[in-house]
Amino acid sequence: MTHHPSDPAASNRNIFLFFSGKLASVLGSSMYTFVVGLYILQQTGSGSSFAVTLLCGLLPGIVLSPFAGVLADMVNRRRLLIGSDLASALIMSLSFVVVWLEGMSLPVIYTSLILLSVCATFYSIAVSSSMMLLVDSSSIQRAGSLNQTAGSAGHLLAPVLAGILYAFLPLQDFMLVNAAGFTISTIMGCMLRFKPMPEAMTANECESEPEGRQPLRERLGSVAGEVRANLKDGFAYAIRRPVIRSLLVVIFWINFFFVALNVVLPYVAVQTLGLSSEQYGILEAMLAAGVLLMSLLLTVLRQSKSPVKPIIGGLSALGMLFLTLALPLLLQFSPSATFFFYIPLLILIGALIMVINIPVQVYLQQTIEEEYRGRVFGLVEGIAGSIAPLGMLLYGVLLDRIPGSVILLVSGAAILVVTLIRRRGLISSNTAEQQRVEVREAGA
Repeated sequence: MTHHPSDPAASNRNIFLFFSGKLASVLGSSMYTFVVGLYILQQTGSGSSFAVTLLCGLLPGIVLSPFAGVLADMVNRRRLLIGSDLASALIMSLSFVVVWLEGMSLPVIYTSLILLSVCATFYSIAVSSSMMLLVDSSSIQRAGSLNQTAGSAGHLLAPVLAGILYAFLPLQDFMLVNAAGFTISTIMGCMLRFKPMPEAMTANECESEPEGRQPLRERLGSVAGEVRANLKDGFAYAIRRPVIRSLLVVIFWINFFFVALNVVLPYVAVQTLGLSSEQYGILEAMLAAGVLLMSLLLTVLRQSKSPVKPIIGGLSALGMLFLTLALPLLLQFSPSATFFFYIPLLILIGALIMVINIPVQVYLQQTIEEEYRGRVFGLVEGIAGSIAPLGMLLYGVLLDRIPGSVILLVSGAAILVVTLIRRRGLISSNTAEQQRVEVREAGA
């Protein structure tokens, strides 16, 4: 007898397989990225070379997310998910062979990072758009939380393990470790059981098959035209739906102002407030710890029937915490007082990130039709990713001209203003969306 993910036992099995594979792949790739950064700094001593490694990991995701979403809606998502992991394993294996034959070089490192980022983009969209095909609707929050737990645990463990192993292993061996992690994830992906695809999607997939053989140029032109049409259709779908449109606006602005934490906090903590590098490292870990703790907590908490309420509450609390971050700068705390003051604040901020992110994911999963899910999640990831570099550049320039306390205060106030402005729109569109879903389910 075949069990589909609508069966709770099948959902739990899929969640376990996905969690195990995600943890293995994140741990391997995070260790590799960490060691690559150390290697480049040791070999070149160049900040610009190190910055290139960051761009190699960022840019492909920003550029390709919308197209990955289109592809996720055009092809079999199970194959896309497995193929992305398998391609990552092959990339790292080939990189190891090239280094073994030719020796280590920056072009090999940069190429491997770019290709891994491309594969990670397609994998991420495939996972996001497949969640409703892997678990039942009541398990979305648990699945999303465990997905985040695997990522957070991998990112926390990777620097520790990589730092220890780097004393004994050369960089190319970490390529094999990364390949092994992706291989484990590929095997786990092959064991996942997907629900049958909706008839509308399978019909569209069949219609996209060209009749007879066509010249290569015509086939490429046909595919390019179909991608453009699907991309435009997905964008129009997101704009048509008030709740998705409101969430996209919120995601854009909140990500923009949240970048202040990543840029301003390191600067003011070390340069202005006089914290040691060890103290700042602990504070960075507290942010990750907050994310991990709340992710674990959300795996056991009951899934909210109205995700809009925790989103609004989480955003309001986040704005208030940003305002609180400026207090040590305004009241001239000592370095030790600042350190102990920031520890609980950063744990709370990390927790609030999950309080906001997980309900957003649950809400989008439950309200977007299957045939549009890939494109909408591609749009969401593209918006969230593209705003970060712009924010980093802007805040970096502002730090040279404006006190960090002012930037934190303005960012916190801006988060509160955006939340207040969009609050009514989110609530009203959520009510309309629930009514639409009830009508659709009654008709089914």
